[in-house]
Amino acid sequence: MLFINGELEFQEGKNQNKLRPQDMDKIVRTFDDYREIKRYSKVVSLAEIAGNDDNLNIRRYADTSPPPEIFDVRAILHGGIPVREVESEYIREEILEDFDAAKVLVRWDEGYFEFKPEIESKEAIPETVGEVDAKVIQQLERWWDKYRVSLHELDAQVAAAESVMKGYLKELGYE
Repeated sequence: MLFINGELEFQEGKNQNKLRPQDMDKIVRTFDDYREIKRYSKVVSLAEIAGNDDNLNIRRYADTSPPPEIFDVRAILHGGIPVREVESEYIREEILEDFDAAKVLVRWDEGYFEFKPEIESKEAIPETVGEVDAKVIQQLERWWDKYRVSLHELDAQVAAAESVMKGYLKELGYE
């Protein structure tokens, strides 16, 4: 049995979404070729369906959803982008595709990357990568927001701000 999950292949409409000619062609080609395409179609035996309590939910066999997001506590505490996240199969195939992450990331240590030193703000990311798909920039910006500033850096910034505030209070006669 062939399951085809075309839920991501459409054009958004005002009141109703539409299948475009290329979407219909992909469905027909996949059906005619009776082939599997990762995160799109899957050939399943009747035994496998029976093993799933005869559940015919398409997503059970051809799931288009992304894997759960990785939260690396070490990276959140100390900074750095986990290598396993950057090199994950989903990120490589669906988001970064042919993009060379070395344009913006350098190896910090064995398990982590960091943004190149010349990238001083999230706004500098699009300038650095040039003309790329918007999803690449979105992923890089997501990593910036998620891992760029560690909790230790925030603690240091809070301590510095408290010190400055205490200085102002002392000048005003409050101790």
